[in-house]
Amino acid sequence: MMKQEWFWLKKAEDASGIPGTKDFTATRYPYLMDKTSFDKLEDDVIFYTSHGEPVYDDFLFEPTFMFSERFESIFTHLEPSIRLKYVHFVDKEKQYNVPAPLYYTPYLSCKNAVHEESKIILGKAKELVLIKEQLEDSHIIHVHLPADDIWVFSLEGAECILRRAPMGIIFKKVRCL
Repeated sequence: MMKQEWFWLKKAEDASGIPGTKDFTATRYPYLMDKTSFDKLEDDVIFYTSHGEPVYDDFLFEPTFMFSERFESIFTHLEPSIRLKYVHFVDKEKQYNVPAPLYYTPYLSCKNAVHEESKIILGKAKELVLIKEQLEDSHIIHVHLPADDIWVFSLEGAECILRRAPMGIIFKKVRCL
């Protein structure tokens, strides 16, 4: 059997998110999205105020992890058990003149896949090492640390995402032991 490579999906340094969102808070959308918090979410519309020409990253990391509609089919194909709730972001001042980007908040049960050789500082992974047995038969792995929400993709999953030239992310290869 060929060794599978895995990649950590991370926020790019130049990612901007969606600026000017007042109601998009960690109270409604917790950073560490667990099943209880996800079940309380409803599909939603959030208003924002843009300044200049809107630029939308394809992946959002705060206050919780979300991805744009361009990637919905990839996530559901790679991980059929994933559950999704959507959020439409609408420009408060230009409601009818600009696109209203649609994002999905995913829920996927977390796996205990973080190897003890990972470097964890103040609850966040600085260097991620995964337990390869926890990765079998998967293309997307979701891991929580005390202060970190981590999404990891198989090589096939990362390639599917990269073929769509996403904005706002980088992939970092992780070791598996």
